[in-house]
Amino acid sequence: MRMPKNVFEFRVSSFRVLCTQSIRGEVENMKNKTRLLLSFLVVLAALASRYDNLWSADKSAKLPPVRIGYVSRSILDMPYMIARDRGYFREEGLEPELIFLRAGLTPQVLLAGGIDFSTATGTGISAAVSGAEVRLIYALTDRPSFDLLAVPSITSVQQLRGKKLGVSGVGSLAEILTRQILVANHIPPEQVTLLPLGTSDITYIALKAGAIDATMLQIPQKFFALDEGFRNLAAGADVYRAVMGGLTTTKATLTDRPELVSKTIRATMRAVRLIRNDKKYAIEFIKGPYLELGKDKERYAERIYDAAVQLYLPSATVGEKLQREMIAIAAQRIKPKDPVSPERVFDFSFVQKVGESMK
Repeated sequence: MRMPKNVFEFRVSSFRVLCTQSIRGEVENMKNKTRLLLSFLVVLAALASRYDNLWSADKSAKLPPVRIGYVSRSILDMPYMIARDRGYFREEGLEPELIFLRAGLTPQVLLAGGIDFSTATGTGISAAVSGAEVRLIYALTDRPSFDLLAVPSITSVQQLRGKKLGVSGVGSLAEILTRQILVANHIPPEQVTLLPLGTSDITYIALKAGAIDATMLQIPQKFFALDEGFRNLAAGADVYRAVMGGLTTTKATLTDRPELVSKTIRATMRAVRLIRNDKKYAIEFIKGPYLELGKDKERYAERIYDAAVQLYLPSATVGEKLQREMIAIAAQRIKPKDPVSPERVFDFSFVQKVGESMK
């Protein structure tokens, strides 16, 4: 049976309308999806750009490091800790990295580029006298705070013959002072056993444990030892003047990175100035974890502070006479082939310039 023409045309027309509407719906749906996708991509690009800008800003804001190898938790290295905590290095555009090292290792690490500066002045001078391209550039004090402390049964330096003495390291200031005290008391150093054990906090423990008979102790450990009944046989400052505490670096650093040297010295000098001028702040710092005074912090803090400010040199330099004396002492052990001039070991030109700018 044939469908009437008008009915057929109506159905075809309806089918076309439905198809057109369906196609239009799909097209509109695709357009919406495309818009959403484009919007997502725009947001993603914006986020990526923002992250890239933040990363670039963070990268550009990162400060170049200054790596300082310190060798003790004492008043000699305290200025560098304070300069770090007070932000003095960052104000100079430097990110401080303070690295604890044994004194005897500092020249090698310094020359290998592992650190930029070292606070081990005794081993630094010995290295320079040996021919290494190391210079002492900052002097914290010229009066050693080391004293020779012994077990209670030893009452004089003469009784040290055949005994075991702890020192921080070969060529260190503690070893030099020990030898000078022995010589001043007419005891050949060969008649004692010198054991390189480490810094004062380590040799003090060895002394208390009975592993050694005597050792050079600095502040605060010598205060602890005296109060516990150990005997003070001799003061290092009575037999030998020497730079104790300060900064050494390489000749290459002085030549290639003079700005780093000046900034480091300025931050250090600001810390020393703060210690002198703000006793309350300095004593609170001493009571903190740095010196590890523990329960005795109230008892020792002011005593340590008074000793520190008496030792610190205002000029951060020493004269040529003392420079030559220190070279001569080091040369007795090292025996260099040629005479060593002060210019080969010391360079206070940066300290002098920075000091003038801070007046």
